[in-house]
Amino acid sequence: MQQIPEDIKALENKIAKIKSKTAEKESGEIKHTKFSHIAIGLRLGVELASGTIIGAALGYMLNEIFDFKFMLLVIFTIFGGCAGMLNAYRYIKSLDETEER
Repeated sequence: MQQIPEDIKALENKIAKIKSKTAEKESGEIKHTKFSHIAIGLRLGVELASGTIIGAALGYMLNEIFDFKFMLLVIFTIFGGCAGMLNAYRYIKSLDETEER
């Protein structure tokens, strides 16, 4: 009788774990709690606000350095808001990809 090498046993264990995870996903046993939804909402809010605040701060500092009236503040606030929306979009997209798997 042949002995099964340890690396093949480890590979079989990994395959069994992956099969059990896919079975859980198909059966719908993995459920999100209301706290995970709150965490998602809070992270989205932080992404949007932080981009806007950092853009506004950068615009304000550049206004002070280059002595513009308010143009850099407005421009960088808009850029920061767009960056925050892009980060929030990427986060939502990554959530969709993980739920599809």
